[in-house]
Amino acid sequence: MKFLESYLPKLFITLIPSANGVYLYGELRKNTKRIKRYEKQLIEGSTALEKRIRNLEKESSLVYISLLETEASQGLLPDCRNSEAFDLSSVEKICVENRWGIYISKDDLFERQKMYKNIGLDFLFSPFSLLYSFYKERVQQSDGLYLLVTGEFILSAVFKESVMIFGERVSMQDELSLLDESKVLESYIENIQKTVKDFYDAKVDETMFIEKIFVADGVDFDTALENRLEETLFVEVEKQSIDLSHEVILLSEKELG
Repeated sequence: MKFLESYLPKLFITLIPSANGVYLYGELRKNTKRIKRYEKQLIEGSTALEKRIRNLEKESSLVYISLLETEASQGLLPDCRNSEAFDLSSVEKICVENRWGIYISKDDLFERQKMYKNIGLDFLFSPFSLLYSFYKERVQQSDGLYLLVTGEFILSAVFKESVMIFGERVSMQDELSLLDESKVLESYIENIQKTVKDFYDAKVDETMFIEKIFVADGVDFDTALENRLEETLFVEVEKQSIDLSHEVILLSEKELG
């Protein structure tokens, strides 16, 4: 059956919750190539969301729906091999190469299943997983601070020797409503500075110094973001634009194998 499925087009749908509703994006893909895309739209209300998905499902007999989990309690396990010190009874965990891992609240997962039970979710991804997938090759080559910058949040992860040793999420839902673009930029810069301070204050590895920052930019900041970070933190900055919804689809495709 799986052999036959490889010849059929698959519809991938991404759901990303926001303060005002759920962003929905879709791609029809075949043999890892996009053959059609469905523009991202913000949908308010569960009934309208279900109706839109049911209409899209007519496009293919193979449909996969993914949710980027931005709200649940989640975090980092720096060492999956030695997690006795961490109470895992209330969380689900996913380990990466049996070294470090990500955990998410079981209660929040249950709530999410109830919330989307009429739609049906095939995949639920943590933003930490998305950030790691986007930078997987780079992480293996360069230690540093990796950032996922979106209109809703800033996700940060410090990698050393391919292991995520620190991570946190900061909400940014109100910042993009500011009319002054310079104030928006400064708000992001200030929160990134705070992230760097939080890492040093946490003392997870006192031999690790952040000398380079990698930014996956989902807001479409121009070079001003790089310049300001370099000026304020005295580090080298490498920025790439990222289409968050599309990257979730690529992650879903990888999971299918």
